[in-house]
Amino acid sequence: GFLISKCCFPLFKAKPGKAKRVRTIFSSEQLARLEQEFARQQYLVGQERCLLASSLHLTEEQVKVWFQNRRIKWRKQSLEQQQAKLAKMGLATPQR
Repeated sequence: GFLISKCCFPLFKAKPGKAKRVRTIFSSEQLARLEQEFARQQYLVGQERCLLASSLHLTEEQVKVWFQNRRIKWRKQSLEQQQAKLAKMGLATPQR
């Protein structure tokens, strides 16, 4: 089991005080709720974020980061949709 132990325990050579942020694994319930809130509004701040975080047993930081990432994904998708629309109309050259 030498190989297994090597890949299951990556060497974290983090400098003191520079802890690497651990990637949060959200449950499907948490994700469903986050998506629901995002559909309602793309920006969540202050008390709303605080309430959502506590109701999902997450930190505000985790909720904040999820929303940031979700907005990036959302922008990218709407950009792609716009390009597809234009391409259909023969106005845009598909990007390589």
